Amino acid sequence: MSLLTKATGGIKKLSEMEIDVSKDWAGYLLKNIGAAVDDTDALRSAQAVLQAVMTTKGDTLYRGDLEAERLVPDLGKGYNFLRSRGPGLSPVWQDIESLIQFMTGAVNRAIAFDLAIPVPSVSQVSGRASNPPGKTAALPLSVPEPSVGITTGVGAGGGVGAVPSLGIPAPAVSMSEIAIGEPVGGAVADDGGVTTDETAPANNDTANDMTLLPAIPAVNDAYYFGHASLWDWLELRIGTAGNGVWTVTWEYWNGVVWAALPGVSDGTSGFMVSGNKQVTFTQPGDWAQTNVGGIANLYWIRGRVSVYTSIVTQPKGNRAFIWIKH
Repeated sequence: MSLLTKATGGIKKLSEMEIDVSKDWAGYLLKNIGAAVDDTDALRSAQAVLQAVMTTKGDTLYRGDLEAERLVPDLGKGYNFLRSRGPGLSPVWQDIESLIQFMTGAVNRAIAFDLAIPVPSVSQVSGRASNPPGKTAALPLSVPEPSVGITTGVGAGGGVGAVPSLGIPAPAVSMSEIAIGEPVGGAVADDGGVTTDETAPANNDTANDMTLLPAIPAVNDAYYFGHASLWDWLELRIGTAGNGVWTVTWEYWNGVVWAALPGVSDGTSGFMVSGNKQVTFTQPGDWAQTNVGGIANLYWIRGRVSVYTSIVTQPKGNRAFIWIKH
């Protein structure tokens, strides 16, 4: 039995369609057709029945078997499902990728780039550990930005043609130096030629147990720092900053005399700044081992008072480290 009956001459309008709603359509997987009939609006009844008829593979019923939604061809990445959007809203087709984005707040995504991304540059950044001394390394990843330019050319007729060009920066890999902090091999205070071995105080955390300058300094008073192997800079933890008028000159032993330390940068400002400070320098090519205060065969540098006027506060240190590049 046919669901639709043609009027004489064929159906030319949807309103001419006749629907037998009194039949038992259960065998055709249709039900409650009579409930969809509106005697005052035959067109609406016809549409309701048409929506209930599933004639194409991929049609899915929803809302009491009287409405259908057809699967969109080639939708998404497979595993499609019909998701309700709440009362009054039609459902939408989604796939497994949409479900993942919905459940995770769009954190997980599959991204495809048509533009080739340049190889990122990798650099080694090191950070110093406080105690025990040492360095930890981290690898930050930075992606260089491509540049876009315009290439122009003059044609035979004098016209100018512009062609956009994409410049990809060349990748670069850089590795900064890693240094290891070690205990000082020797620390000696010199007060007018009288030396005091302060190696033990320089290698512990006791506050203000290093006498960086005498209570009343004089020219040529000094403090020495040494290590058994060649080294690269000094870390000095000053507990009490000195206050007064003097100048500290940094020197090294070249095998003959004490000479000016090359490329020196005194972060202590002559022992006048408290905290963890560094004295950096260029490692001398003629640096030689010597004996200071009875401690032999070390590579020494010294902070010597070259100018002295007055003192208000004596500078004292907490601890020192020798840093060696690797």
